[in-house]
Amino acid sequence: MSESSSEQGANSKKRTVAQLVDRLRAKTSAERLSLMAHLSAGRTLCRLRDAIANGEEVSQKAAMALLCCGISLYRRHTLGDKEEDDEDTEETNALIKRSTVLIFVLLAAIEASRGDRLDLDRAREVVEAANAATLANVLKVPNRRRKRKATEDEVPDPEEADAAEEWARVLTVSSGELTLSVLQFVSHSIGKSDATDHETLADLFFRNSAACMAHKMLLKGGDADFVSLRAAASNPIPREKRLLALAQAGESEAGQQILRDLLLSFLLPSSIVGVRRNLLMSRAASTAAGVDHADVVNTGHSVAMAGTEFIWQHSKDEMERACALLTGVAILTTRGGEDPIRKKDAFVGRVSLPFFETTPPPPGVKRLALIPDQRRWVLYKIGKDGAPNVQCNLRGFEGLCDCLLEFV
Repeated sequence: MSESSSEQGANSKKRTVAQLVDRLRAKTSAERLSLMAHLSAGRTLCRLRDAIANGEEVSQKAAMALLCCGISLYRRHTLGDKEEDDEDTEETNALIKRSTVLIFVLLAAIEASRGDRLDLDRAREVVEAANAATLANVLKVPNRRRKRKATEDEVPDPEEADAAEEWARVLTVSSGELTLSVLQFVSHSIGKSDATDHETLADLFFRNSAACMAHKMLLKGGDADFVSLRAAASNPIPREKRLLALAQAGESEAGQQILRDLLLSFLLPSSIVGVRRNLLMSRAASTAAGVDHADVVNTGHSVAMAGTEFIWQHSKDEMERACALLTGVAILTTRGGEDPIRKKDAFVGRVSLPFFETTPPPPGVKRLALIPDQRRWVLYKIGKDGAPNVQCNLRGFEGLCDCLLEFV
């Protein structure tokens, strides 16, 4: 039976949107995708486009299945074998990327077909804020105490108030809000402008969609501080001595490079840092940082030259001390092969940070994830049933310290 005729259902009836999505998922889930498989998937995408354009109803289940298919292809492209440079691999990765973008546009078309009122300015504002946001204050825990009422003689500082309001606004942008804003922004621009960067927005959308799903699972038990009984068990070695040992593990030339790039990844805007598999920033990101954020880069170099042990013992900056600890953990975990800090997945996939996209470790291994909009560090394991078993859910610098001690 030809490919064209196989797209017809029983009794020569056209397949529904749900059936087409199921076929697309089946075609893109193979371990290796041949050029013929890509061609077949492309035809299915065209039929999906025609069905949506003709006003066929798209159920929530079908839309979610299409989203999962897009996330799968996005991760497949991002985690592709970077060591293979043959033309077939490059061509295959390019086709995977193209299919990912097409699925993203289809999801935007579905959103546009719903006819909901759209605050385009707000959607654009959220996307721009996400690109400009940094993780510099992710360790700070908000003071929940009631604000003291200002006296008549006190004059509020407008710049300080504006900065506080701006930071509070950026923090309220969760992964869910960002993905919806990206989708709404593109749904409004379909057919109206050729300047929309669908590739970049598709990466932003699918990455944050996956993060949103993961965060919902990790925070299923609530967002209050939590430590399991096992994690809270006493240790005969003093806490400060164990933390110092972690920082000392990063004392090496490789540790200096990791410390610098980890600190820069927290301090620079996400649009500069981007997303990577390895511990070190890309050459393009480092160049852009040096041009537009020379002062931050200088800070990163100074901290790196001081070394992880010195920073841990003498720095007053919590972010610098946190990166010293993370550097030590990175040295302890990222091993194997030649030049692991450049060629292996950061933390062998066990630490999830917004600027890392890595292959996950097997079930039963401890993992640490940062949930930026909640400013929470979550330590967990994936059980045999695929559900996370949360061991620690803490905030702030001290929360990170406790999670790292249990992590190692």
